[in-house]
Order: sequence, then structure tokens, then C-alpha cells
Amino acid sequence: MIQRIAVMVVIVFGILMPCAGATAEDAPAPDDLLTLAKGAVLVSAAADPLRALALTDGDPESNWNASTKKVPLPHVFVFELIAPATITEAGIIGAGDRPGGVAGGSAGNVLIEGSAEGPDAGFATLATLDAAPNGETLAPSAISTPVRWLRYTINGAQSADASWLYFNEAAAHGTTVAPSDTDRFTGVFQSGRVDFIELKQDGAALTGCYIENSGRSTGTLSGSVNEGVALLNWTSEQGIQGNAFMTIDSKGALAGVRYRQRSRNAWGGPPAPEGTTTPCSDIQPVNPIVAALQEAGEVQIYGILFNHDSDVPKASSRAALEQLREALASDTSLDVTIEGHTDSDGDDAYNLDLSQRRAASVVSWLTDAGIEATRMQPAGRGESEPVASNNTADGKALNRRVEVVRR
Repeated sequence: MIQRIAVMVVIVFGILMPCAGATAEDAPAPDDLLTLAKGAVLVSAAADPLRALALTDGDPESNWNASTKKVPLPHVFVFELIAPATITEAGIIGAGDRPGGVAGGSAGNVLIEGSAEGPDAGFATLATLDAAPNGETLAPSAISTPVRWLRYTINGAQSADASWLYFNEAAAHGTTVAPSDTDRFTGVFQSGRVDFIELKQDGAALTGCYIENSGRSTGTLSGSVNEGVALLNWTSEQGIQGNAFMTIDSKGALAGVRYRQRSRNAWGGPPAPEGTTTPCSDIQPVNPIVAALQEAGEVQIYGILFNHDSDVPKASSRAALEQLREALASDTSLDVTIEGHTDSDGDDAYNLDLSQRRAASVVSWLTDAGIEATRMQPAGRGESEPVASNNTADGKALNRRVEVVRR
């Protein structure tokens, strides 16, 4: 349930969410601009910033919490959006009973402010609200000009004697234009004392490498940029694989998370000192699809994108489709299965059918581009093979992909 607050009036609306039995007519929920999936990052938190990452993961089951004795009220959080945005409404999600029955209280009175100047200045009141006992509480924005930073001040809990205070998500709806610069992610970033990530961006394509474990191990990176955020595959030198989701903040730092099996951990860092090099600094980028098919026999492609409920590739998919065509044309003995994958929103059967149609659409595009149809087999996998958690917004974005497997 969503509670939207107007002056002196409280109106409760229901919203249509994908669920069992979902059909092609179901509309997607409004984008929450305060998720990593939309390029938002946490700038500062009242306490426990690692736990506060849960406030931008899009998962209504995770939460930030703190002792009101150890961390006195008010609790202040600052978030940065991917670009200036006109906010229509903002609020919080998850102000119900604390999970597990542990004594405590959820957020009550909340002040939300916006700034176009920076994380420490220029804030004006965007909205105030008293969180509902359950669900999502949203209030209309009092600011009509674009803002880049949002500051949430939790002034109290829903019960005055609460020894713990928590909430699940910060939320903001509105409109923005994502960065489109073609070298946004190019650079070397310091992810630890002697750990680094290097990325090279060519249009929407990304390649790179990383050093970790205090410089003792390395790995490779490849992926695509979609609306200013990077969806990446990583492979360690031991052959361990996973996914990552990254954005670049206003200071040029790389910020994101890495998925490995069931874990989701922060990954990134500020620009490395000038002159810093990595094992891939002097290596010219190659078509990552060619390299993956040759070395591993399969590749996850995030640059082939579709609109909601559509099996027609977006115009922005052309670069990734051209990379795939080039990979298949470079080795005429290569036969592949082209798989479509979805997140878990919606009915299983519908997602399976949609993924099959999307896979067939990619095969059709490649056939029109000169690749023999007999070399490609479309296959819909639906939501059955996730590579990240479907509980988070960025995990869902990583699960929506095209995968190519050598036969």
C-alpha cells in the first residue's frame, strides 16, 4: 500500500505491481530514482554506512537500523542522484513492525530536503511526512526546480520509547536525463589500499580488470553502460565469476556493488593517483564477446535492451548487437544458443514466453545482418536462471539479459 500525503488530507492508493498472473497489460511501477539501479549513491549516513546501503537497494525486506541510545536522534542521510532531477514525490518505504519481533520502532516524522549545489549546502524543504505504520509513504514535492542531492532527516520514531529505529528504503519519483558521455567510466579507481579497478569505455561497451586481496589477485571485467550505469561481468584469475553494478558520482568516484553467489557487497572507490597502472593498462580493448566465447564458451550481454513488455530491441542496443554479429562472423564454425532471461516480476509462464520472443528477435536481427540462421538457436529461460538477487533493483537489472552459449 502507498500513502501519499497532501496538505491536511491523507489519501491511500493501491498500485498495480507485477505478480502471479501478470499479463502484458500490466504497467511497470514508477522508477525509484533513489536506487543504485538508477545511479543513486549514498553520500553519508547517521551511522553504519554499510548497512545504510540497504536504503538504495530497492529491496523492501532489507533495512537500516540503529540504537537510539548510541545514535541519538535526529538521523541524517544524504543521497546523490545520477543527474539533476525534477522530483514529483518522495518518502520512505518500510515503516511497519520491526522484522523478527525485536522491540523497536520504525521511522516516524521525516524531513526531506533537496539541493542543486552539493551534499553540504543549498538545501530547501522538499517535503515533510509522518510515516504510515505499513507500506510506502510519499509526499508531493514542494520544489519544482531540479535537484541532485536529497537529504533525509529522521526526527523520531513512531513510538516515543523506541530503543531502536529503522526503515527499509528511501524513495523518490520524478524525471531526469541520465549522462550519455562515452568515456564516463574510463579510468583507474582505487578500491583498497593497494587494490584497483580499471575500466575502458568504448561507446556503450566496457572492458577492464581489477586487482584485489592487497594486490595478490587479479581479474577481468566486461559489460555495458545503460542510462549512465554499468552492468558488468567479472572473472577472477581462478575462474570464479560474478556480476557487478556501478555508477560514477559527482566527484568522479566509482560506486557500486558486486554480486558473488548470494552475497552483495560494496565495490568501487575514488579515482586512483595519477600514473597508477593495472595489468590491463597497456592492453588494447578487444571485443569482449569474442574473448568470452573463445575462453569460456558463454557470455552475458547487458547492452541488448527492450522496452517493457516488448520483444523489439531498443535503438540503443545496436552497438551490442554489432559486437555479437562481429563475434559470430569472426569464427564461422561457431554455433550458439541465444538465451533470453528476465527478472522475477510477473507470471512465470509469461516471462518464459517473453524471453523466448526476445531471444528469437535477436536471432532475427543477426540473420538480417548476415549470420546464417542455422548457426543460432533461440531459447527462452524466463526467470529460472538468475545471476543476482531478484530482491534488489540492481539485481533485477542484472537478471534481465541476453546470454550466448557456444554449442
